[in-house]
Amino acid sequence: MLRILLSLAALALVSTVVVTSQVWAAAVGVTPGEMEFSLRPGGSQARTLHVLNPSDQALAFHVYVEGRNSEWFRVTPDEFSLGPQEVLNVEILVAAPLFSSGEHEVEVCVVSVPPDSTLRLGAGVKVSAHVRIEGAPLMAVQWWILLAVITAALLAGGVVLWRRRIPSQ
Repeated sequence: MLRILLSLAALALVSTVVVTSQVWAAAVGVTPGEMEFSLRPGGSQARTLHVLNPSDQALAFHVYVEGRNSEWFRVTPDEFSLGPQEVLNVEILVAAPLFSSGEHEVEVCVVSVPPDSTLRLGAGVKVSAHVRIEGAPLMAVQWWILLAVITAALLAGGVVLWRRRIPSQ
């Protein structure tokens, strides 16, 4: 009899956790479902992620980027609260290093937690983000132009000074 009662208690606990997880999983809404970035080395690009609280209670949210090269990303704001049915626009900015190139994949994670949750259990969504870096580095091109102009100016100035110092004969 004790064995049956323990089995029923375990089943009730598992059912509560599963049902609760499914309810909280539905408590995060984001759009778009995928993000695309295309930029030059040394450049930056921003996209907007719309975060929705579809539940009937206030929730706290945390947004972050995970994966290789996640340090290239800045999320603003990265933590916030939303009331029932509220939407917030979150800026996802990627800044590619000067000497980077190629295709990169990361995940933008959006996690919601009820503010009164003592266990900090919540739900989350991952949005795939694809970053394409191609072309010449934007800043490198600008620096080469600047270097060429300075060199030409120095050479022209040097020639003028040299001609004035040498007496004509």
